Amino acid sequence: MTYWAALILTYTVNSGVISYEATSTVYFKDMQACSVASDVIYPVILAQSRDSMAKCKRTELPSYSIRPKGRPNNG
Repeated sequence: MTYWAALILTYTVNSGVISYEATSTVYFKDMQACSVASDVIYPVILAQSRDSMAKCKRTELPSYSIRPKGRPNNG
């Protein structure tokens, strides 16, 4: 069974003397897609905020499962 994966991005936004932590979550159909997205997105965020983090986390919500196939009715 395949589960949805969440890409969690955390970074610090500085605006003059005020700074705050921002968090974004983006969902992907599986861990592989999340990892590929993280490899593309995170370097851009890291260049803007050295105090940042990206993490893929598997959810408990299935994105795909094998469905049973019906048998032909030979009756």
